[in-house]
Amino acid sequence: MGKILVADDNPLSLNFFCEAFAVAGHESMAVMDGIAAREAALDQQFDLLVLDARMPGLDGVAVLGEIRANTGLNQSTPTLLSTADAALGRTAARSQGFVDIIYKPIGLAALHALLARHLPATADRARTGDVLDDDLAAAKTGGDATIVAALRGLFASELDALPDELDRFSATVDREGLYDRLHRLDASAGFCGAPALGKSIAAVRERLDAEASWPHAALAELLSTCMDTRRALG
Repeated sequence: MGKILVADDNPLSLNFFCEAFAVAGHESMAVMDGIAAREAALDQQFDLLVLDARMPGLDGVAVLGEIRANTGLNQSTPTLLSTADAALGRTAARSQGFVDIIYKPIGLAALHALLARHLPATADRARTGDVLDDDLAAAKTGGDATIVAALRGLFASELDALPDELDRFSATVDREGLYDRLHRLDASAGFCGAPALGKSIAAVRERLDAEASWPHAALAELLSTCMDTRRALG
């Protein structure tokens, strides 16, 4: 769906990012230093840039500065700063032109949630038609618009917390815990009129029932649908 440039001088981090992006259906180009990142960004168009804060040659801030100063490719491409430094704040990163920070290590679900939030190829998918259904929500709540609004406010908070919850289930391969969480999420989606999310939940359940392996791809799609739903909620 999207093409991502990933720059990181740690081979393990680089491999993790590329594998995680592939699971979500995205193509990635991997480089291991700032100079190679700059040259790649000036040579071909990407949908998202992921730049490590500390790299040989040029650090992430310097690479982005040179890309933004150039009038050609990727001048306005959304860019994430990756770092293992928990003291580095989002406000400081955004003041340098980054849209968000990836704090390493990061779980698969949380990373996919960031992609859904910032990758145009994902965020702009034409899926809004069945994301929220007001008539369905009204039917579930007796037609009371006040109740629907209150439930959807709680639902938005639930979706905000979901990536970290799914990461914990993935880290411990907790199939029973995931199944229970999907059951509760499905109930929320039903009451709030979110049919697309209901379909994604059903797909994950199907994989859990049919396969012994962890349903990484189905969970990535679920997180993407969650982000679509969250955006529709406002």
